Amino acid sequence: MSLALLAVLGLTAFGSTASAASPVAKDGKIHACYKAKGKGKGTLRLVRNGKARCPRKWKKVAWQASGVSVAGQPGPAGQTGATGAQGERGLPGTAGNVVVEGLESKVSELLTKVQSLEAVLKGITNTDLKNAIALGPVVASLCDQSQALTGQTTALGSTLGSLNTVLNTVLIGFSPVTVPAALSPFSCPSL
Repeated sequence: MSLALLAVLGLTAFGSTASAASPVAKDGKIHACYKAKGKGKGTLRLVRNGKARCPRKWKKVAWQASGVSVAGQPGPAGQTGATGAQGERGLPGTAGNVVVEGLESKVSELLTKVQSLEAVLKGITNTDLKNAIALGPVVASLCDQSQALTGQTTALGSTLGSLNTVLNTVLIGFSPVTVPAALSPFSCPSL
């Protein structure tokens, strides 16, 4: 049977008729019927596909058109080759460590600032932050009023000082009013 199979494969592989159909079916197999009993036992006939019926005393057979690759055992390791010649010297590189160290320093500095900020914000909720932001215009208004009040208080102190000087010269025995020292100028922090 194997001799007949080889003969069919040889004819299929080396046949030169242009009208001959490929023996490989759509499923990637070659299908055939072979005579299992009687006169002509082992005769092989190719069929178009696996749905074809074989005559009485014939059996179906099929095989893959392309074999399955099987990986063999790895061979022994080869001997170590001879040492190659020294290669040319490469171009000078950049000072990578300097760049990395600079980045590490900046990352460390940022980490310290983040930890400091986390310590300041510890326990403050998102709602607390939103409420504080909402008070920004109120704080700005109070700051403007404080600035104006400081200016008016300083002007009042100057006026009282001048009035004390005039009254002290006009009235004998006049006891001047104590005028507090002028307030230092007030400026609002930027928000």
